[in-house]
Amino acid sequence: MTTARPAPFGEPPAPGQPASLPEFATRLQALRAWSAVRLRALPALVETEMRLRGVAPASAKCAYGTAREIFRPNPRRYNETLLFDVIRALLRTAYPAAETLERQVVRWRESYHRARGRFPERAVFPGFSIGPLTTSCRLLEGNGERAIAEDDVRVIVTPVQVSVPPPVAFLREEVLREQNARKESGLEYHWAGPRFAVHDFVVTRHGEEELPEVTLHLKYSDYFTFIATQQLDKPLPGGNTLRSLYLDARDPLETPDFMRSSFGLNVAVVTADGWLVVARRSDRVGVGGDEWNSSANEGLQRKLDASGDRPPNLFRAAERGLTEELQLRPDQYDLELLAFAVVTENSQWCCFFLATLGRMTRRRFEQNLGRGVQDAWEHRGFDFVEFDPRSTIAYLLRPDRRDAWAPAAPVLFYLSLVHVYGRRATDQAVEELEHDAD
Repeated sequence: MTTARPAPFGEPPAPGQPASLPEFATRLQALRAWSAVRLRALPALVETEMRLRGVAPASAKCAYGTAREIFRPNPRRYNETLLFDVIRALLRTAYPAAETLERQVVRWRESYHRARGRFPERAVFPGFSIGPLTTSCRLLEGNGERAIAEDDVRVIVTPVQVSVPPPVAFLREEVLREQNARKESGLEYHWAGPRFAVHDFVVTRHGEEELPEVTLHLKYSDYFTFIATQQLDKPLPGGNTLRSLYLDARDPLETPDFMRSSFGLNVAVVTADGWLVVARRSDRVGVGGDEWNSSANEGLQRKLDASGDRPPNLFRAAERGLTEELQLRPDQYDLELLAFAVVTENSQWCCFFLATLGRMTRRRFEQNLGRGVQDAWEHRGFDFVEFDPRSTIAYLLRPDRRDAWAPAAPVLFYLSLVHVYGRRATDQAVEELEHDAD
């Protein structure tokens, strides 16, 4: 019969803000001393952590010498995966609640990044705003003035499922039970469709014009994980929320990959006679129901947008969205990629496209919609706005629209204006409308 290990006395030592890896190593040694875990006993605890994050039992092996090496006094580098398995194992000896453990690990991770010089103090990066309209959408690359070429976008997929911590697993299990119950009752339900999670986002420059070259690194996730991670303010056992655990006070580039379990393709459609199509999302979609949004909005999907060793192509995925939601064929429009962005309030990553219809007028567009659309249920309806700086900006600022936008939509429409009319003309319209409102 085995007995539970006695819990350490008191709270674990705080990781603090070490200025170097040797200083971090000293704090790590203090954590082991607090836990009273002998080095000989550590490999078994680490192997438990490996199994908990999904490593097959046959592969979950940790040698004594490997575990001991983590505690060397003057490290030059660490095996990061092993390091945080060790930290979790030591913290878990106090039997903390799941959300408490995750919060503690986050603090140690931030401490480690600081010790490596990867966590400098950052100025607050402003979100998007026009007069009283503000959103937390942060542009990562692109300002609308010039399109990003398809050949300058690279997508790399690591075919590994994101590992979710207990708080997210708890919420995902709730989503699974709820959707299964809805299905059995004959109600509308969602399924755990295979999605991608954003693992990293890299931008470099090339050529004399310093054109952007974007590399999007993806891992595997699914739609239920996405829905679970969007329940950001739902109290968890112990009183924390996903927002407080994983988003608050973090740069979006530092958020865990499981919190980025979707990548959105937002498309602004402009008809041949100059009308911008604005969609109102259905209240039956999983996230963002009843909001005013881009003309078409699609999530990158593993089965539909990639196959085998072929990674997804963002342009083809946007074309799929235009076909499914608006019944538009690729030969009916010109498609340009304007920017990449992240909505920081909910860690939703996305890119922005402008689709200009070559010969299809507003009247023909509406007739086309009336003849049948595959995903018609995703929209409650459409509005049409004259696509010029003053008309479109005034529409964005309408009192009945201003607080009803999906966070990325105003940014997409603004960048589309900049791309067609130029920044000066667009910002002049913004300034005039802001002045009129004063």
